[in-house]
Amino acid sequence: MKVSLAGLTKSGVKADLFVAGYFKGEKDLKALKKIDSAFAKAAEAAIAKKRFEGKTGEVFSSYQTGYRQAPEMLLLGLGEEKELKAVSLRKSVGTLIGLANGRKARKVRVLLDSFLSAAVPAEETAKIFTEISFLAAYRFTQYKTKKKDDPPKAPEDVELVTEKKELVSSLRSTVGRSEKIARAVLFARDLNNEPGNVMNPPRLASEAKKLAAEKKLECKVLGFAELKKMGMNGILAVNQGSMTPPVLIIMEYGKEYQAQGTICLVGKGVTFDTGGISIKPSKGMEEMKYDKSGAIAVITAMGLVADLKLPLHIVGLAPSVENNVAADPQRPGDIIKMYNGKTVEVMNTDAEGRLILADALSYCAEFKPIAIIDAATLTGMCHHTFGDKTCGILGTDQKLIDAVQKAGEKVGERCWQLPLWEEYGECIKSHHSDLQNTGDGYAGTITATMFLKEFVPEKTPWVHLDIAGTAWCTANRFDCPKGANGFGVRLLAEVLSNWSSENISKK
Repeated sequence: MKVSLAGLTKSGVKADLFVAGYFKGEKDLKALKKIDSAFAKAAEAAIAKKRFEGKTGEVFSSYQTGYRQAPEMLLLGLGEEKELKAVSLRKSVGTLIGLANGRKARKVRVLLDSFLSAAVPAEETAKIFTEISFLAAYRFTQYKTKKKDDPPKAPEDVELVTEKKELVSSLRSTVGRSEKIARAVLFARDLNNEPGNVMNPPRLASEAKKLAAEKKLECKVLGFAELKKMGMNGILAVNQGSMTPPVLIIMEYGKEYQAQGTICLVGKGVTFDTGGISIKPSKGMEEMKYDKSGAIAVITAMGLVADLKLPLHIVGLAPSVENNVAADPQRPGDIIKMYNGKTVEVMNTDAEGRLILADALSYCAEFKPIAIIDAATLTGMCHHTFGDKTCGILGTDQKLIDAVQKAGEKVGERCWQLPLWEEYGECIKSHHSDLQNTGDGYAGTITATMFLKEFVPEKTPWVHLDIAGTAWCTANRFDCPKGANGFGVRLLAEVLSNWSSENISKK
């Protein structure tokens, strides 16, 4: 697939489908009349008879071989112009790609000018069109053996056309950058949709190495022997019930920028989570292949920052394990000495993500970071609290939390803050060790984050993203079919692209 930008007069051969946006109550179809007076006349008649009003997602289309731009012309309702927001525009573009898909339109031409408004600037509109065109067209069909079972093919070419010559030159870099971001999200989806029997910890490490080689990143993978020697016992304990060895993936970008400080990204990579001895219910357990979403977001973001050539020194860490049941798994009541020396009593083997993240967060101290951001499908409680509309965000530095939330709003990956008050720390104190890995059953997202806080290097600004409800779609969505959605990649890229010393409080 490709998304391109062109002047209307240079748009070339006929498309299969031509699309213009229409704001509810819009009086003048002057721009459309210039393009095709016959279609404009038909559209005006439909509007006059109230067969088409321009409500969000509403469609008016007409098919005639005589149309100049395409045999099928389509008006897409955008609602009231004053009420247009980036979130509704994303949905409209997703609708458009779905319509093109259903019509088997290979080449789609879009009148960009008709989608522009004061509420959503031209640059943001071009960005949304580019990203959502790729994301909405995505399908994961590697394991389908019968071609007839494949979903409809996506458009192969989306051409954004404009009468404003200045937009062609000013938006070209935006379209190119947005394509890089979208392709990174698709890469993350592909990795995350792989089942547990394929994408195990060593395979995930192999994919990280391949990406690092392609993007010219440094990549080191610590295996069982090294992890044992270092005392990474949180990682080792969780993986104890698996025949597949654990890994800690460490990727590094931008060493030449090290003098201005290091940012660490950490992602949870449980390639399949049965829950261990504290086993999960069978219903829905197949979704636990997505418990690697945080690690994949971090690995992918590392490749993307290299593509975007950001002037930052970034280290990405992805501890990866399987939480399985075997002859000698981790047991409730076990006590583990973690990498930073603290001891933890395991109350529930299904609270495993925090154990592997704890070792990785402690290890961040080796890089003396100015900030740490971690992402993890950490708690079912977060999913119950927020559903799939936002992830939870908690942390030790309000400036960093604000910067991440702002980035999330910008890219459509929202974050909602929960408190991290010291009183919650009482819930994770153990009678037999320094800490226990679960609380008292209440405020589960907060107590899990309080546990992680015990392993964050002292005085380091840190943000935790609990993406348990947002990492995959349980049904088809306007920008993603059922399955992994790549949540976190765009969010991390946006935070890092706008990084400044103002993003964190001074130590």
